[in-house]
Amino acid sequence: MSKDVFANHRTNSIIIIVLAVLFVSVIYLPKTIWDDEAELRDDARFRMNAVSLAEKLHYQLAKSYTTDHEQLLMVVSNVRDSLLAASMDTNYSYYGAQRIPLAAKSVSVNYSDEYKKLYNELHLELFKTLEPNHSMDPKSINIVLDSIRTLFEAGNYTGEQSLEIDSLALNFIVSDKYDILYQNIKTSMFNALTTSYTKYPAFSNPLVNAVMDSIAKNPELSGRTEFGGIYDGAVRVDFIIPATFEDNLGKTLQTLKKQFIFDSYDSATYGDTLYDMALEEFLVVNDTLENIPQYMTLMYMDTSGIDIEIPVEVKVGDMEAAIAKRRNNLYKRLTGYSEPSPYISEHVIAVALDSLNSPNVGLDSIHLDIDLTEATFNINIHNNISEYFYKVSLEQAYYKTSVNLKDLDWEKAAIEVVEFIGDRLIKKSDFLRWQVVEVESDTFNVNVYDEFLRGYDDMNLKLAEKLTGEFVNIHDYARNLVGMAEDLASIDSLDWSGAQVIDFPADTLLIDVFPTYLAEYDTTFTIARDTVVQINDSTFNGVWYRGKVGVSQDFSLDSLPFLTPLANSFYQYDFNGTDSVLALNILEKSDTARVEKVFFGMNEYVMIFTGDSLLENLFLLTNSFAEFDSIQIDSLSVVSEEFVAGDTEKLLFMEKDSFGGWVDTTINLKYVKKQLFSHYYFEDELTHCTVTELPYRITVRNNVNLSIESPITHPIESRRYLFFTQVDSTHGSLVDGEESWAK
Repeated sequence: MSKDVFANHRTNSIIIIVLAVLFVSVIYLPKTIWDDEAELRDDARFRMNAVSLAEKLHYQLAKSYTTDHEQLLMVVSNVRDSLLAASMDTNYSYYGAQRIPLAAKSVSVNYSDEYKKLYNELHLELFKTLEPNHSMDPKSINIVLDSIRTLFEAGNYTGEQSLEIDSLALNFIVSDKYDILYQNIKTSMFNALTTSYTKYPAFSNPLVNAVMDSIAKNPELSGRTEFGGIYDGAVRVDFIIPATFEDNLGKTLQTLKKQFIFDSYDSATYGDTLYDMALEEFLVVNDTLENIPQYMTLMYMDTSGIDIEIPVEVKVGDMEAAIAKRRNNLYKRLTGYSEPSPYISEHVIAVALDSLNSPNVGLDSIHLDIDLTEATFNINIHNNISEYFYKVSLEQAYYKTSVNLKDLDWEKAAIEVVEFIGDRLIKKSDFLRWQVVEVESDTFNVNVYDEFLRGYDDMNLKLAEKLTGEFVNIHDYARNLVGMAEDLASIDSLDWSGAQVIDFPADTLLIDVFPTYLAEYDTTFTIARDTVVQINDSTFNGVWYRGKVGVSQDFSLDSLPFLTPLANSFYQYDFNGTDSVLALNILEKSDTARVEKVFFGMNEYVMIFTGDSLLENLFLLTNSFAEFDSIQIDSLSVVSEEFVAGDTEKLLFMEKDSFGGWVDTTINLKYVKKQLFSHYYFEDELTHCTVTELPYRITVRNNVNLSIESPITHPIESRRYLFFTQVDSTHGSLVDGEESWAK
């Protein structure tokens, strides 16, 4: 009989304890790991921000940023130390122009065959990202593209191919959709010439060919030129009749009414009716005569049944332009593009009008075959049409075909081109997009993309690490190291290999130490901490004087309609009896009284009344303070609404001439948020990642664009507590002061 393990109380207790520990661990340990990850991340971001602040101090001193974290630390901290030392010695000053010696450096490298192979491979890899093409003149490019098209149409001419043109051996890649690439040239040119579009070669190609042939025969050709008789049949046009097309017909017709001129009497008398009649008559006459009439006569029957003959003049030139604009607008509504020719648009619009009652209006595309043997195109020939054709040929087909010399030394070309572009970009050159690069190997068209310099820096970092056997994260140093190695190898190609030493000579950094550097250092490297403190604060309620007004009480209350007499000689105020009223503030009134300025007739009154509208006092405003026997003159102090002031503003208010006085004062307890600051020193550990302990990557572009990045390029996993894993991902970057983690 088997023994029951769980029957033992001691065993059960142990199992329960173990399970309880595991249960607590599953809850507590992951949280501990997450807290550690967050602490490392927050500390790393604090360090990156400290590096960014230090770079700004370096820039103030040296008028430049630095990608070398060692130089950054030395300059920022040494200047501070020197200034502190100078403050202790009255005979010594460290302000103004100073020199900081940069020590010489000897770097041991291994210039091996393996390194040289990597050097060639990385340059070639970066070179191919530039989409290099052999640069040719426009005429030769057209010959190449036409030759490839001829072979492509013959069939089975795709992939890597070779061709010799004008004794020039070329290699290139023919796409299985080369016919589309080639046609894109004609389509783009058709769009440029007509501002219209078609996907049918039978439509675009004859017109483009006619224009380009004319320019080839007459390079000076420019301006508006008509092209006709270039089609020998029908072409297809696609369009969709929008659901709102019928509404557009009516709206666009309204603009034609502006081109009619009537006698001003007729126009004013008969109004829109006359313009509607003129438009209807014009459309009939214009369709019948196929030209625009200069004059028309309208027969209008007035209310007495008599026909009146009304002449109307048509502004012919303006009407022609209005009709052309309307036709183009309607064609745009149907196709989305401008009309290439009035002949085509008239056909399309006519079909659309006939199809308005179709149930598919607004849904289905309509195909229309139009006979263009009689069509005429009016093309504006610009002086740069040939240049545009060359540009389109390059972008639409030539670049994508990757045409290059057959005997090209790719490794040599890669090194020459990559180093040429890298040097240009480092010198702040705007050398982006498609550019021409002429090197010893060949002349290339290359597409320099925005991130090329980043790739170039990454390449040099890998090569420097391969040379030295140590991690390198300073791309300026890496670029110089790799460049010096290549220079030395080219000078002494026989003996300069294997273990070698590259010497960096000593240098001097010129800086300008400004008087407030110490104070700026202290305020730069601070940690702000919010805290809340309790304070006693007095609140003062006060008023402003606006001035004094002269008033009189020499009038009869019973004569004023805005006063209603009550029993026991009281009066009640009724503002409805006034012409208008305006709020007013008077010091000489009881606490419960309200004051309004009353306008009635030519007089203005100051009405003081209680909450139930009972009259408390009434004054007539006068323009004089002089005393007369029949007039009682007094004055009232006019003040503003109450305002509130605190301790800080109290004295400022009281010093003003217009200050009236304080109404009351209250004392309140207030809680105010304040910032406390603690200082820290910029030290070496702040320039290194909290996880990898590698220096942060500092990048400077154009001497003004600064970025600080985490050296973590992929998540780093480390085992914790035997069963758990801590994952530290990139901690972000600071680019021109903008934090990636703040987005």
